[in-house]
This record gives sequence, structure tokens and C-alpha cells, in this order.
Amino acid sequence: MKTKRLSAFLLASALLLSSFGCQRVDPGEEQKKFNDFLNNEFIETMESDYTTSHVYLNKPENFGVSKENIEINLGTRMDMQEQKEEEKKTKETYEQFKKFKRNALTDTQQDIYDSIERSASLYEQMSDDKFDYYASAFESMGGLHYQLPTLFADWELRNEQDVKDLILLLEDVDDYVDSAIEYTKIQAEKGLLMLDLDSIISYCENIVKKGENSSILTSLYDSIDALHLSDTKTSDYKQQVKKAFAASFLPAYQNILDTMNTFKKQGEKNAKSLSAFENGKEYYKLLLQQSIGSDKTPKEVKKMMEDAFYAHISNIQDIVSNLSDDEELLKALSSNQFPQTSYTSYEQILEDIKKDMFQDFPEVKNLKYNIKDINEEIASDSGVAAYFNIPSIDGDSIKQLRVNPKSSDIKSLSTYSTVSHEGFPGHMYQYAYLYENIDNNFAKTLINENAYVEGYAVYAQYESFKYLDNMNQKLLQLFKENELASYCLVIGADIGIHYEGWDLTQFTDYMSEFGFALSKEEATPLYNQLWANPAAFQPYYVGYEEIIDLKENAQDKLGNKFKEKDFNTALLESGIAPFSVVERHIDSYIKRTK
Repeated sequence: MKTKRLSAFLLASALLLSSFGCQRVDPGEEQKKFNDFLNNEFIETMESDYTTSHVYLNKPENFGVSKENIEINLGTRMDMQEQKEEEKKTKETYEQFKKFKRNALTDTQQDIYDSIERSASLYEQMSDDKFDYYASAFESMGGLHYQLPTLFADWELRNEQDVKDLILLLEDVDDYVDSAIEYTKIQAEKGLLMLDLDSIISYCENIVKKGENSSILTSLYDSIDALHLSDTKTSDYKQQVKKAFAASFLPAYQNILDTMNTFKKQGEKNAKSLSAFENGKEYYKLLLQQSIGSDKTPKEVKKMMEDAFYAHISNIQDIVSNLSDDEELLKALSSNQFPQTSYTSYEQILEDIKKDMFQDFPEVKNLKYNIKDINEEIASDSGVAAYFNIPSIDGDSIKQLRVNPKSSDIKSLSTYSTVSHEGFPGHMYQYAYLYENIDNNFAKTLINENAYVEGYAVYAQYESFKYLDNMNQKLLQLFKENELASYCLVIGADIGIHYEGWDLTQFTDYMSEFGFALSKEEATPLYNQLWANPAAFQPYYVGYEEIIDLKENAQDKLGNKFKEKDFNTALLESGIAPFSVVERHIDSYIKRTK
């Protein structure tokens, strides 16, 4: 899923910004003050970050958010002084937060408390000076250079004021990017560089080459047209947008391109991995825990995923042994090509799933959606097949799905899997349920646990296979088990590279040990992707395995009393949360069902 936040490195700094707290032990008073604290945090965060408030709020004033207090820019810069100021504010607020008496709070408040506590504690640890300049601004799978074009191509204009604000945002790009480049140059000086230079250069060259013929501009023009302003205003605003794009956005990308080419020409040495940094292993452990929604160590996660690998391989062997005379299965095994679906559009996939999914998932009222292609100019070559744009909490609730025209054809099983991950019963449904069933605005918008969010969507995409009732279900299970087995090893390799310091040969040996023999040509791009994007895959597949463990535990304890719909309701009802919180809800479901 693609969120609208500009940088994973900056996300946590928006979490806790006010300085309200209390020490009262009366439950009623404590609960009220905790709600006040959350509301103040929500308002402070929205007023401190324009892009966040614009994405989540159509009418900020209805939430006590003052537009006059919101500075129109792209957010906190990456210079260390500004970062340290934000860290100081956040830590002060964390100290105030810790004064609340958890046991005096309601069950729902305790869920939120535990989510904040975990995120804030990790943020505090990762903000230690010894980790300065460890985070990368230009990761190849979701770096700043990729996020900005996507942000503007999808930017929603709701009224004329939004157009004026958009112009200010575009004018801010050059300065914002410059701070990231200066940060990256210091990384290089300190020997903390880990950049896939060729990938970044290729992407930025495409942006610069298009210049003012950019499809990003075309998208913005279309959004201005949709406001139906007067012809004079429409023309004037388009000229201002074009001017800001030419004067700020394009120079920023030329700056990135020049910097990366300079690094390449100078033979700037990349670090071997995070493990090569002085405190890199400790940092990776925290990064991993931030990515997996639990406090498991790298060693524990690696063992968990290797155990899961063997379980998936065992499932594959069972399928094959029971269907040895199935010609369709044997053909898929021998050619590694799976049959296609009969779908001709993304809408057809979603509508078919929607007909069946409520037998397994709780119903929601609003599942309206809109699907558009990612502009080919900015479509990522790094494997992002589609993404879901988070809707505002007070708008028309039309969900927005973007699909990559460079990805596989519409009939492929991979396309069906991706659409169900991002759409139904994945993210679009997940957020529809969240918005309808979670009352607290802070919990709806500012709790960030990607392992739950992405782990659920992976779980949902495989659950949706059962709705392909005209296809061989055993073959679909084979497809699923094979994919999951592969990603289990990807997680193990990521830990090997960034925690144990593996080079390409050690990575290849590891994959071969588990039966995935790769040539150097095959291994190099996968190794480079993991090396340049530490812990990128963990939220998806560690998150999935956590959910499956919870489900299997519920099935074992409940036997024939287990119901898919009841389990999925318990899985969703916590909202976005770490797995310790999710597990409490599953345990409650088990207890009341026995």
C-alpha cells in the first residue's frame, strides 16, 4: 500500500507533538484526560503537517484543526538540526504520555496506549545520536525520488484554495529535496551510503527527460479542470502550476540526477550493508522490530521464517503427492506457468470478489472505488504493481486504487492477487472497515503498524483465491505455497545481509541450501534490492505469518466452533495495532466462542 507520507524516516516524528499529560488515578478522569490527550495529539499533528492534514481531512475545521496554523510545505527537512528539534519535542511528549495510568483506561484506550507506547519507544531508541545518518532518503523501492511524483500525480484538489496551496507545495520541492541531498552527501562522507545508484539515475532521467511534457503536469491540469472554475482562472492556475513545476520540481530532479552521477563517477563506495556500520546491527534490530509489529529479535524472525518455509514446502509436497495424475498440476509444475483467469478488467475482479467475500468477512456499508493507471512516466520499475491511496476520514469515502501499466496482464493470477491485496478483501476493504468501526480519529490516522496493515492484505489476497471457483483450488494453493516459501527465504536473506553481513556469494549459498539455486545474473538484482531496502519485505510476510499463527491457534482451540467470519472480525476489530494488541482480540474471540 502506498501512503501519502513523504518519507519513512520522517513518519515517526509526527506521532507525538503536544505536551499534555496527567497523573490522576480516578478511572473516569483518567479516561477523559487520555481522550483529550489523543485529540490534542491529532490536532497538533494535523496542524504541523500540511500533506497529512490534506490527505485525511476534507474539512479540518470540523475536527478543531485551524487552517491558519498549517504551514503549506512538504514537511520537516532532513537537516540534522531540524531533526533533533523534532526529536526533542517528541521525547518531551512521550514523557508526558508515560504518566497516564494504563490500568485506569478502557480496553479500547489500552489498545491505543499500547500502540503508542511501542511506536514511541522504538522511535526514542532509533533517535539516539549514534544512529545519525543511518536512514536513507533514496531507497530504490520507496525513496523520496519515487514518492514525490506519485504524491503530485495523485494529489486531490477539492476547491480553489487547494490549487493555491498546490502551487506553494510545488515551489517547496527544490528546497525539500536539497535538504535530502545535503543529508545524503554527509552520509557519503561518513561512509554510510547504501544507494542503488543505477536505479535512482534511471528513474530521475525519465522525469527530467519529459520536462514540461510530464504526465504529472497533465494529471494536475486534469484536476484543475475538474473544479470547473472560470476559463480565465483555469488558464491562470495552469500557468502558475507549470511555472512552479519548471522552477522547482524539475531542478530538484536534475539535482538528484547530478548528485547520483557524481557519486558514480567518483566511485563513491557504498557500505556493504547495515551490519558494516559501527552500530548497524543494533539499528537493524530496531528497524526490523519497527517493521514486524513485535519485539522478536533478528534471530527469532529468521528461525520463524525458516520454519514457515519448511511448512510451505511440506504443503507443496502434500499437494503434489495427492494429485500426481492431475495433468494441469503437472504442467504447472514442469513449466512454472500457472493458468490464467478469465478477467478482462480490474473492476470485474473486484466486483466478483465483492459478491462472495461477505460470507467470510464482516460487512461494511461503503465500498465505492475508483481505479486509474499509474502514469507510465512515473510507474516504478522496482516491483510496485499497484497501490491503494488512503482516503480522507470525512470525505465521500470513494477508495482510490492505482495500477502499474508495466505490470503483468489482466488475466494473470499475479494480477488477481495484486488487485485483491490492494482492493477487496485487502486494503480498500480494510480501511472501509476501519473508518466505519473505529471511532477515535487518532487511531484511524496516526497509528502506524505496517506489519499488521500489510500482513493482513497478504492474508486477504490468498483468502480471495477461494472465490475463483472455476479454477483448480489445489493449483491455486500450490501457487500460494510456492510464493510464500520464496518470500520466507527473502526475509531470511534480508536478515543475513543486514544483520550477519552476507555478501552476494553467501546470499546465493543460502538460497541454494534451501533448494533455490540462482545464477549470478539471477541473484544479483535480488541481492541489490534487499541491500538497498533493508526490512522492506518484512511487514508483508512476517506480518502474514503472524496472522496465520493466530488463525491456526484459534482453529486448534475451537475445532468445529471456528468460523472464518468470526475470526476475521476479531482480526479487524482492533484497528491498526501491533500484534500484541491483535492477539488480545483473537484471544477474546476464542474465550467467548468456547
